[in-house]
Amino acid sequence: MSTYQIMLGMPSAELETAFTTRFEELSDAEVVSVHRSSHEISDTAGQIPTLDVVLIHEKLGPLPVFDLIRDISRNRPQLAVILIVDEVQSETFTDAMEAGARSVLASSATIEQLGARVASAADWSRTLRQHLEAASLDVPMSGRRGSIITFTGAKGGVGTTTSVIHLSRLAAKAGRRVCLVDLDLQMGDIPGYFDLKHRRSIVDLVEAAEDISASMLADTLYVHPDGLHILLAPNDGERGEDVTARAARLILGALRSRYDLVVVDCGSSMTEATAMAVELADTAVVLTNPDLPALRGAQRLIGMWDRLQIRDKKNVTALLMRHSRKNEIQPDFARKLLGTDMLKTAVPAAYRAIEEASNTGNPGRLTDESLLKAFSQIAAQLGMFVAPDEENQESAEISVPAEATADPAGSAGKADRSRLLRRKSDSGAAFLEFAMVTPLLCLTALMVWQVLLVAQTGMYATHAANEGARQAVLTPNNEERILKEATKRMRAPWNDDELLTLKVVREADNTPRYVDVTIKTPAVIPGTPITWDISGTSRVPNER
Repeated sequence: MSTYQIMLGMPSAELETAFTTRFEELSDAEVVSVHRSSHEISDTAGQIPTLDVVLIHEKLGPLPVFDLIRDISRNRPQLAVILIVDEVQSETFTDAMEAGARSVLASSATIEQLGARVASAADWSRTLRQHLEAASLDVPMSGRRGSIITFTGAKGGVGTTTSVIHLSRLAAKAGRRVCLVDLDLQMGDIPGYFDLKHRRSIVDLVEAAEDISASMLADTLYVHPDGLHILLAPNDGERGEDVTARAARLILGALRSRYDLVVVDCGSSMTEATAMAVELADTAVVLTNPDLPALRGAQRLIGMWDRLQIRDKKNVTALLMRHSRKNEIQPDFARKLLGTDMLKTAVPAAYRAIEEASNTGNPGRLTDESLLKAFSQIAAQLGMFVAPDEENQESAEISVPAEATADPAGSAGKADRSRLLRRKSDSGAAFLEFAMVTPLLCLTALMVWQVLLVAQTGMYATHAANEGARQAVLTPNNEERILKEATKRMRAPWNDDELLTLKVVREADNTPRYVDVTIKTPAVIPGTPITWDISGTSRVPNER
């Protein structure tokens, strides 16, 4: 028999040390992790499929211990829970059994008592797990929690519901078990987008939230032909007040244990239910438009979550809607303004493309390739196509449903092949264009450099003529001295004898009249037969 896998939830280091020391004496039990809060227990328990027993102390917080046990029993019924108490009382024992615990054990129990109780609970857990795995149930219990992704609009009209619907459909078509929850309790309008009428809503689960069965969910959820399960908001908005934070937590927990992915539309207003959904979510997305009112609304919403300790600012992801290159606000600026992570892909501004799907109540009418591609990339970036532990780091290996690339006629294979050929042809055309443009760019750069050399030559010719004229006043008959002074401050190659010619023009009495300097412009490409002679002339002043 393999070693039992144990998880501990202890509120203090002293209790942790006491129990880990006792388990070290038990050869058939292994402590795989120790946690100090109920949230850590809830998050970690579903990630260890071989976990057998969870020991939870009665003082573990912040969630009440019986609520924590009830959540574990409902979401992972094959996992045995043992409640550790300082003093065993009949009332505590009864409450623990009703919550779903397998046993109650005193914190002062001996090693023998601890070993016997853990072995009994672990055997029960493994037996139940085998039966659940062997049974072909409509609601699978794999021992692993699904993911919750919430979408909240920075303000009304940013496209939250539209985005949620299409992202959920793509995930469902990719083979994921997806449940779409409408938590916009007062203004939820998902039925209009699907053209459906259903008499049940999330309010019908509130009274039985403590013990939601598969049959209750089957009666409450609407199953769309695309394979998407939908939990609607109430038709009467005032009934949304019945969905409290506690009810939302229990309902979302029940859905999380039965679906791979729970997608929650939180609307654009914060209530107790939406706050709880954001707190429980694995990923919280805030949708905003590229305009300052929407961005300020997103800032206020994210700041409010942070102040109320609902969700840290660092754990919020932004999604930019209605993106266009003509917009004054671009994604980089929006990201800096919000100060949060932002999805790389933005939803393009294609209002007309959404009209037909929205007005007819048939999301399948959306055929705009740019929108479908954007939604598909966003779903992939959020991990909606594959489970988090199966997601490969290479985005090329992400499974994307055919609808994301299919044409309106449904010829997905032809569209994929044509798109692949088009990408190859585009890449070849880009290479040829680059090869053609490169010589032109190089030639332009050489011409600009040659023009600069011409200007430099003219400057040197004028300067040399002026200096030569000054020296001619002092040494009128010493042309060698005049040449030396004229080229004193010139750099190579302009002062080279092969390029520079100095001529002193004299009067009839051999008095210098003016100095003429001619310089051949250096060529950018050596050996070029074309040269330019630049001359500079300066009159010799008559000192008499």
